[in-house]
This record gives sequence, C-alpha cells and structure tokens, in this order.
Amino acid sequence: MTAPAWLEVLNETMDACRTHGRADLAERLRRRRDAPPGQIRLGVLGFPKQGKGYLLNAVLNAPVCAVGDAPTPAVPTEIAYSAEPAATLVGRSLERIPVAVERLTGELGARPAGTLSRVEVGVPRELLSAGLVLVDTPPVGDPRSPRTAAALDLLAEADAVILVSDATAPLSPAELALARHVRTWCPHVLVALTKIDASPGWRAVAERNRAMLAEAGIDAPVQPVSAVVRQAAAKAGDADLNARSGFPELLNWIAEQAARPAEQSRALLAAVGVRAAATELVESLRDRVDTVAQDAGLGQAALLQRAQRRADDLRRQNTKWQNLLSDEITDLLSDAEYDLRERTRKIVNTIDRTFDEGDPAKVWDEFAPWLDNALAEAVDVNYTWLADRAEWIAQAVAACFGAQYDRALPDLRLDGSGVEGLDDVRRPKIEKFKVGQQAFTGLRGSYGGVLMFGLVTSLAGLPLINPVSIGAGAAFAAKTIKDEGGMRLQRRQAVAKQAAQRHVDDVFIRFSKECRDSIRLVQRRLRDHFTGLAEELADELTHERETIMAGTAERERRTVHIRREIDRLAGLHQRAGELGTIAGRQRRELSA
Repeated sequence: MTAPAWLEVLNETMDACRTHGRADLAERLRRRRDAPPGQIRLGVLGFPKQGKGYLLNAVLNAPVCAVGDAPTPAVPTEIAYSAEPAATLVGRSLERIPVAVERLTGELGARPAGTLSRVEVGVPRELLSAGLVLVDTPPVGDPRSPRTAAALDLLAEADAVILVSDATAPLSPAELALARHVRTWCPHVLVALTKIDASPGWRAVAERNRAMLAEAGIDAPVQPVSAVVRQAAAKAGDADLNARSGFPELLNWIAEQAARPAEQSRALLAAVGVRAAATELVESLRDRVDTVAQDAGLGQAALLQRAQRRADDLRRQNTKWQNLLSDEITDLLSDAEYDLRERTRKIVNTIDRTFDEGDPAKVWDEFAPWLDNALAEAVDVNYTWLADRAEWIAQAVAACFGAQYDRALPDLRLDGSGVEGLDDVRRPKIEKFKVGQQAFTGLRGSYGGVLMFGLVTSLAGLPLINPVSIGAGAAFAAKTIKDEGGMRLQRRQAVAKQAAQRHVDDVFIRFSKECRDSIRLVQRRLRDHFTGLAEELADELTHERETIMAGTAERERRTVHIRREIDRLAGLHQRAGELGTIAGRQRRELSA
C-alpha cells in the first residue's frame, strides 16, 4: 500500500523540526499525523467571559459546560456522543475516574491543580453521533499561563475551531492575533459573535469584525449567535425565534465540518500544519542568518581592525625597543668608561698632590693601602652603577611593549666586580739618602770649598787650610748634602708617582674591559629576551588572524547550510501548498 503524499511531506517536515531544535513543532505534527481516524475534533477557543460555555450548552441543548460564576476547568473538556450521559476525569498518568455528570463541576473544583489532563463528557446527541467531538478549552489569557498553553494545545489535533468573541466590542488586537494564529494551524475557523441579544449594535460589530479579518487576511466567517434566544426558543418550541438566535447557521457549519471526507480532511490538515511549521522554521532560520550576517559584519570587521592595529603596534614596538636598546647600550658603554676614568683621574690627582709634597720613603706605607682602597671603591661604585643602569634599561625597553608585557624582567645579575681580586700596588724601588752617602757627598762638597777658599786666602799669606777655608768647606759640604738630598727626593717622588699611576692605569684598563664585557652581556640577554617576546606576540597575532579567518569560513559555511535548509523548507511549503490546492484550499507561497 502506497503511503499518501501528505504523509511523506509531513514526515520530512517533522525531521526538519527536530534538526533545528523545534521539538514542539515536531510533536504537533506527529499528533496531526497520528490523529485517530473517524473522529472530527472541533475546538472552541476564546478569552474569558466571552460566552464560550453558554455557546456549547446551547449547541448541545444541555448544561454540559460551566457557565456564569462556576469555576472554569483548567483542562480541555472533550464532549462526544454517548448513549447515556457520562463524565470521566483523565489524570496525568491517563488514569480514568468516572464521575456523575451532575457532580462534574464539584469534582473539578475539588481536584488539586495540575492533576488532570482532560475531562471527557458523553451526551446522547445526534449531532455527535457521527464521531464529532466538541472540545471546550480553558480561557486564553497570559501567554505564559498553563491554561493558555492547554487551550492552544488543541490546535495539534483540531479539525475545525470556533473562536468565540462577544458582540459588546469589535475584535481586540489580542483576539485578532489569536485568530491569525489559529487560522495558521487550522484550515476551518469560524468566529462566533455571542451575546447579540444584549448588544443592540451587534450588526455593526459583526461588519467591523468581518472587515478586520479580511484586512488581516484571515479566512474565517463571522456568525452572530445568542444562547439566551436559543434556550428561549427551545423552551417555547418557536422555530422563528430559534432562527433569529443564529444557531441553525452555526449548526450547519458544524455539520459541514463533520461531513468532510476523512482522507481529504487529513490531507488538508497535514498541508496546513506543514506550511505553518515550515513558516515558523524559516522565520527562525532567517533570523539566524540575519544575526550571523550582522555579527559577521560587525564582529569580523572589529576583529580584523583590532588585529591590524596590533600588527602596526607590534612593528612600531619592534623598531622602538631595538633602537632604544642599541642607543642605551652605546650610552652605557660611554658613560661607564667615562665614570671609571673620572674616578681614577681623581685618584691620580691625589697621587700627584701626595708625592709633590711628601717623601715616598716616609709616606708610602700609609699611601699604598689608601690607593688600594680608593681603587676598590671606584671600581665597586662603577660596577654597582652599571648594574642599576642595566635594570633601568630593561624596564625602559619593557615599557615599549605597554600592557602586552606581562612577565618578569630577565635576570641581569652579573658576576662580582672583581674587587676582591684587585692586585695591591707594588712598592717601587725608593732609594734613601743614607748617612754614609751624605758623609761622602759632604766631603766632596767640603773639598771644593776648602781648596777654593784656601787658594784665595793663601794670597794673603795664610796656609791652604785655615779657619776660613775650613768654614767655607763646611758650608759647601752642607749645601752639597742639601742639593743631593733634594735631587734624590725628586727622583723618589717621580718613581713613586710613576709606579702609582701605572698601577691606576692597569686597574682602569682591566676593569674597563670587564665593564664593556658586562655591558655586552646585558645587551645580549635583553636582546634575546625581548626578541623572544616579540616573536611570541607575532605568533599570537598570526594565530588570531587565522582564527578570525577560520571563524569567517565557519560562519559562511553555516550561512550556506542555513540557506539550503530555507530552500528545502520552502520546497516543503510549496509541496504542502500543492496538497492544499488538491484538497480545495487556496495557497500562498513561502519565498526562500
């Protein structure tokens, strides 16, 4: 046996609903597909106090539904044919509890909320004998209310719907929206205009309702009725009065729904359900496409602009930190050498002053420790200053990266300054003017004085050695000793200066070389550290760009997939429209 065409379209639409996360739509279509054959379900919907219960009681000519101040059931009431009046409460677990019809209202009021799924009532009415089931629903109100949900759940299985609105006012926007929603899911809808006996202007209201429904594109006739007139006509047996109640036309419409061919009705209901579900799915998918397109347009542009700014910043940072490091290292080399030279120059000046005034033979023992300490202090201070300057350079280069620098500075600790290995100044060879040398120098000077003045005084008849020549010899001896002592002192001072200055120069050359080596070591460490950081930032930027491009490709793929799904749903919508045309209904195409 070949499955009907509508069943194939219905199953495909159910799969699409599940695929796109609309299990509610899939369940509604499943209930439409699995609806029991041979039964026509006619639902009655309406907002509170519109006369829905009165209308049903008037249709059945029996007090089946709660009216007036009686509590309205929170679950649907299904009214079907039964040879004897009967009522059954159906619980959430489908347990069935028979109750007397006359005690139905009391039993419903005594049941806790949420324990029932529906109420079944059987009445011996010929209208229902062909399988017609009238469904009285809870009043529609707050969209989030369980009563509203229970009322709209009727649309999953309803073959036709009577939408009840009283004649005291035209359809409200909420009622018009409800009519549009009902007509979307059910092909046969009638608007029953109740309470016309209490509304003198009901004809104007009826015309206004017809115009509003036509403007909204809702194919639903408007039938004015009066339950009060209907009941009065029934009591009086007055056919004319019954005709003025409007119920004969309403009953004809109900009988027309019950007389529809079953297979044609199922095909039409399936087509309407498929078109309604496809429309909701396409609208949601279009929203997703628009959202993805908007997010892709704004988000991707922002991400790419940010990545480009980061790339530009990174290039500027690389140039800036490299230039800064090179300049600072060059300056540090010059400054460190100048600082050491300046400190040693002051030491040399002190050496000159010391030996210009003092005798190295006497002051050397005190001078040598001072010189060693002064050189050690100069080297240590210069080295400490170099280390501080290196730390400052590291911080200055790190500042070039701004907030992107989120790690510790490199370890710039250097080996010791080497002060402990500083050689002591060696004592130069200082020649002292000893007593024997002084005596020999004095005799040499006195010999010349005695000889010179002895020859002069011999002209006066005095002997060569006389008191005058002896005195002159003594004077010459003293002067010769003094002159010789002065020359020897100058030689010792010169030797001491030369020795001390040579020692200072040795220290300067040695530690100047060590300073340059240390600075070069600092430069290499900083260069390696910040080069690695720049490479990591470049890698992160490259990865970010790849992620953006991958995200763009993924969004494009998803958009293409969604558009294909929209096209597929549009095809289902068109096929359902063709089924509806075959079933005698007009169709409206859904554009892709």
